[in-house]
Amino acid sequence: MKFFGYAASLLLSLPLLTLSAPYDPSGGASYFTSHSTLEPLPAKAHNNDGFKDTPVLEYHFHVYFFQSNEGSVADAQRLRESIVEAVKEGDFVAVCHGVDETVLPNFNSTSEVPHVNMGPKGPHPAGSYEVWVPQEYLGLVTSHMMLNRGENSVLLHPLTRHCVEDHTGRIMWMGVPFNLDRTVLAFDEEHCDSPQYPELGLGYSA
Repeated sequence: MKFFGYAASLLLSLPLLTLSAPYDPSGGASYFTSHSTLEPLPAKAHNNDGFKDTPVLEYHFHVYFFQSNEGSVADAQRLRESIVEAVKEGDFVAVCHGVDETVLPNFNSTSEVPHVNMGPKGPHPAGSYEVWVPQEYLGLVTSHMMLNRGENSVLLHPLTRHCVEDHTGRIMWMGVPFNLDRTVLAFDEEHCDSPQYPELGLGYSA
């Protein structure tokens, strides 16, 4: 018995070994990255003008919904309308479908605001819409998302010159994660992001 007691105490004194999950480039919230986030992953070059490596000054939220589920679509629409109303009331600055010069002063009516996607598009595997947020209002918009998203899953990612990494190793989720199609980001410049809405004088344009 003394031997077993000694063996048990010896095992308990050994340093604990922790195993990290392998890097999963498909997206999600349950993996770790071992590469430097200051270096781009192999990908097609895209527009780097206006970006700074640090700190991150602009972000995208992507709100997901099941396009064939009326309740899910309604929840996503309700959340988007609440964001537009909050912008109109001056609670924070954010841009999504429905925000225009009548809602946000100084907004350029010629700026292209992405529409609501009623199905998969680009890296996004389900219905979704984009919400642009400058770092000056990130905390307020994050709070609004947390309190009002309902059952919708919401992805948050930074906007930097490293398009693929922004959508894999740097993402954060509220709700159930979706797997993104990162091959679109690696080979299609159309879905790589650039600094947005400079007329507002926020984010990278401040």
